Formats: sequence, C-alpha cells, structure tokens
Amino acid sequence: MGYLRRHAIVVTGSDYMDAKEIKQAHEKASEIFPWVSPISPPMMNGEMSFFIPPDGSKEGWADSNEGDARRDLFIDWLKESYCADCWVEVSYGEDEPDTKVTRASDL
Repeated sequence: MGYLRRHAIVVTGSDYMDAKEIKQAHEKASEIFPWVSPISPPMMNGEMSFFIPPDGSKEGWADSNEGDARRDLFIDWLKESYCADCWVEVSYGEDEPDTKVTRASDL
C-alpha cells in the first residue's frame, strides 16, 4: 500500500505583450509533463492560467518520485525565467485534511 498525496501546479500570467511569458511557461511545462491543461482564455484584467494535474501515484513509488522530479524541474525553471506572474503548487491528501500550499511564487 501507500498514501496518495496529490500535487498540482497552477500558473497564471497576463495577456500583456501578446501573452509571450505565459505561453513560454506553458510550452516548458508541456515539455516536462505528460499532460498540461490548455491556457485559459483571458479573463478579467487579461489573466490567463493553466494547470498541471497530480501524477496520481502513491508516495514513495517510482512514478511519484518521477512526478516530484518533474515538478522540481519545472518550478526551478519558473523561478529562473520569470515567465509567469504567479504560480502555486498545492498538495492535498487522500484521507486526511492535510491540504497546503507547498511552494509559490511569493513564498
């Protein structure tokens, strides 16, 4: 057995300058992860977002470790590139109320 701890990433940018930065972040995420949501259309104030879903693997399993490595790679890239106005990684558990922000652009 194992414990399912979900990790998801949400990235938000704006449509200023033809949305170049959010598109670059989306392109990078698509290179790293097997599936990334489409970029949402511009909403109020031109805000656009996409998300990376949890890997679905239980903690400690090889697929979970691979998901951790992919998230680390992408978040390191985000920190260095400044291609998104803001982003957040959240984690939430299977059975226990243990939801938290694990990493974010403003932490």
